[in-house]
Amino acid sequence: MQEETKRKLNIAMVCDPIGNGKAGSIVSTIRFGKILKERGHNVIFVGSRTAEHRDHSHHNGVKAYRFRSVPIPKSGGWYTAFPTIKELKKVFQEEKIDVVHIILPMTAAIVAIKAAKALGIKIVAHSHSQPENIFPDAPKIFQPALFSMWNKYLRWVYGKAESLIYPTEMAHDILHNLGDANQPSTVISNGIDLKEFKTMDLGNFNERYNIPDNKIKLLFVGRLFPEKSVDTIIKAMPHIIKKHKNVHLMLVGGGHLRQKLENLVRTLGLTKHITFLGLVSDEDKILAYNASDIFILPSLAELEGMVVLEAMACGKPIIISDAKMSASRFFVDGNGFLFKTEDHLDLAHQISKLIADPILRKKLGEVSLKNSKNFNIQHSVDMLEEVYYSSITIK
Repeated sequence: MQEETKRKLNIAMVCDPIGNGKAGSIVSTIRFGKILKERGHNVIFVGSRTAEHRDHSHHNGVKAYRFRSVPIPKSGGWYTAFPTIKELKKVFQEEKIDVVHIILPMTAAIVAIKAAKALGIKIVAHSHSQPENIFPDAPKIFQPALFSMWNKYLRWVYGKAESLIYPTEMAHDILHNLGDANQPSTVISNGIDLKEFKTMDLGNFNERYNIPDNKIKLLFVGRLFPEKSVDTIIKAMPHIIKKHKNVHLMLVGGGHLRQKLENLVRTLGLTKHITFLGLVSDEDKILAYNASDIFILPSLAELEGMVVLEAMACGKPIIISDAKMSASRFFVDGNGFLFKTEDHLDLAHQISKLIADPILRKKLGEVSLKNSKNFNIQHSVDMLEEVYYSSITIK
């Protein structure tokens, strides 16, 4: 075993929308792949072919194999890939793959599992999806049946893997029953690159995005999708402004609800108080955290919530929805407040407490920064390597 752990591995990470979008699962795949390559492993991505990414190429320095695909409606630019078993067997053989790591259980995952099984390659399955994320627009009357169908599919995916990975203890608790009780499983945070996400000078960020300098700035980062409950923040703003005129809300991210949310902003007369920044570069996202005074995540469902870690690493106090299906609520530990799910009045109350007390904001931000040290992505990759090495020894 000691000799095995010293060998550098050939790893295939299967994530259909790799490079198309800013969702946590995509970002996590790219970050893990980059660090694994820096450690000397051979890493490839398996994903979808799009207008922007037409051919096999590289993404962030990692080789990416891309296959025919179709767009997913209301997904924010995601495509699902359709390689053949023959194509993936050829790739896996040429790359001498040791481990196939299923990031998202999409169409490429099904083919990758079958190709890996045919070649005797070990499989690691990562838990990155909740039915609440997959069917957010479905009528509630149909959701139980859809959730049951999705969980049956996840049970098939998980059942093919030598090992399972969950980003949080909550994810493990709610999803582990879909796997075999005897399967090895590990909780590994998506982590945060503390060298990248940190306090820094803003430069001309506010000027470029027309953000007022003399305001208390609130920040949301994420997809503009139903399960993110962004409308809750917007509805809270009139109640906040009644008490505190010097407040501005920044919304970073894209999604099919943007037009609807912009209409809500206009209806409530909040145009001067809210800025939609849209999809921004990684550099500008870090600057947005630094430009803010308070970070808010009203999501109804999160298996972890990487944006919360990013905000914490930039020293920001956090206000998080106390949603049953959101693991992000567990990041609130002496560094912010929880608010009642979808309750814009309670959210306004919690935000107002921090707006009124700059000393408290500073204190909670310092705790956030301290707590973020526990989620160093290098430690997450250490654990990921151990899962890989353990998986390839399973008979």
